[in-house]
Formats: sequence, structure tokens, C-alpha cells
Amino acid sequence: MKRIKYFIFTLLAATATFVSCDLDRTPLDQFAEDDFWTSEDNAELALTGIYKGEILFNSPEYTPIDWWSYGGLIFMEFPTDNAYDRRGTNSNFHKMTNGALLSNNAYVKSYWEKSYSKIARCNRFLEGIVNLSDPAVVARFTAEARFIRAAQYFYLSQFFQDVPLVTKVLTKDEANTVKKNTKEEITEFIIKEFTEAAADLPRFKELKASETGRASKQASLAFLGRTLLAAKKYSEAAAAYKQIIDLGDNAIDPDYASLFLPSNENSSENIFSTQYLQDQAGNALPQHAFPVKDGGWCLINVAAGLFEAYQFRDGTPFSYDSP
Repeated sequence: MKRIKYFIFTLLAATATFVSCDLDRTPLDQFAEDDFWTSEDNAELALTGIYKGEILFNSPEYTPIDWWSYGGLIFMEFPTDNAYDRRGTNSNFHKMTNGALLSNNAYVKSYWEKSYSKIARCNRFLEGIVNLSDPAVVARFTAEARFIRAAQYFYLSQFFQDVPLVTKVLTKDEANTVKKNTKEEITEFIIKEFTEAAADLPRFKELKASETGRASKQASLAFLGRTLLAAKKYSEAAAAYKQIIDLGDNAIDPDYASLFLPSNENSSENIFSTQYLQDQAGNALPQHAFPVKDGGWCLINVAAGLFEAYQFRDGTPFSYDSP
């Protein structure tokens, strides 16, 4: 009987101990949602994650990862008459235009999913950033997130036409019932986003060295102009580009070839670009494009029509007959 009483006493004591402990603790390996939006450093960490998206660092890109990854947009030249994929009929890009495009095309699926993944991150960021106390930080970071989200919708509307317009964090039920918006509605939305984002973004020349690659006023105006051109609103597009010219921070580089070299990637002509960082953000594009004799794979091949569209150095038209 004494042993039984002792066991009961021990059990009750242990229960009391557990009740008095605080088991509702913040995870030690990640931020809690309630505690995250308390500092500019945390917000900048989240914003950096949006910029990065799905881009792989230090890894060759064999399939499209993101519109802004080193092969994301260039590989989309494969279905056009500007370039061709050496993989031929085995390439999912080839299937986009040879009459064999199906809904299970892995590359189409990747572009779509990665776009909406980045849009979801932007929406979550925009709902959280309002909790910061510094109005200037909130304004700039909000403008950057709106710019990134609008850029994703620009690509989606150009390649997919009618797509769902999602501007808030969705529940699972809401995500399963979204409807498509027309391309015209998407275009109207992104024109507004780029215009308003440009007002709160710093000028190109105001970006610090540590901020190279982040969105500037000119970047938003450039995407605005591109959107307006695609919508055939030519006078409005010209006005957007005129703003960039009048700001005077950017200019056409006199050495065109150097724009593609690390030594000049910070040229003022590069209004918005992904930066190459040795041992951090690699680029295997030369290996994809170079011929075998130069150690490449000949994966990317420029079509003759595009090659012939370039002029000679002296400005005269290309000709095979010219010496």
C-alpha cells in the first residue's frame, strides 16, 4: 500500500510540474509570425527571399527555374525563330511550338508555379510589412514588393494571356476556387502597380553598392514602358521612357560587348539586372552556349535570322558577300 501511495504522489508531483511549465515556446530554428515583423533587418531578409525566388546558386540550370534566373528568359527564345535548342524534339521548349504542347509540359508548369510562388511571397510580405514603425522603410519595401509582383504578372500575361489576379494571402479553399482575369485586367493592374511603385523607389544613382540589383525608380518605369508597348499604347510608353531619359542616371554604353562581361556589369545601361557573384551566384550560360571546341555544350544556338540582323562594326548592313 505504501508503494502505491508513493507512486500516486510521484505522478501527481510530475503532473504539477508539467502544468507549471510553459510548453508554448517560440521555435528556436525559425521566426514566429507574431515576432517576425518587428525590425527592418527581418523585413529586409524577407524581401531578399522574394528577389531570390527559386533561383539556384552555384548550380547549372538545365530547366527553367525563374523568369529572372540566368536561363529563364533566354531559354524562352527556343520556341521562337530567334534560337533553337540542341535537344531538338526531346526538348519541352520544342514541344511548345511543334503542335505537341500538352498541359503536362514540365517547363510550362515550372514557369506558372514559380510565378505564383513568388506572387504569394509578395502578398504575404505586403500584409506583414505594415507592422513596421518606420514609414520610409515601409514605403520603399512596399514599392519593391509591388514591383516584383507586377513583373511576375507582366510575364504571366504576356505568355499565358488570361491568368488569376491574386493580391492577398489565400486560404486553401480560396486558392482552389480562383478565377482567371482577362489580359486587359491584368495589364490595367500592372500599369497602376509600376506607376505607383516608381514614385516610392529610389533613383538608380541612389542605390548603394550593397543594393546593386534591387529595384529602382527607373526599373519600374522601364517595366511600365514595356507593358505599355505590349498594350500598343505607344505615346504612354514613350512618356514612361522619357522619364528615364530626363532623370539622366542611365545611358547607352559605348562598348556593347562589355555589357556581358563581369568588368562592366554595373554599367548604367543595365537598369535592372541579375548580378554575377563569384562563388555565390554562378552562371553556367557560357557552358550552355559555347561550342564544343570552347568547352561548351552547344545547347543554345542563335538562329541565322537573328545573327544576320546585326550590323557590322561600321554600321553597314550584314552581308555574306562583304569582305
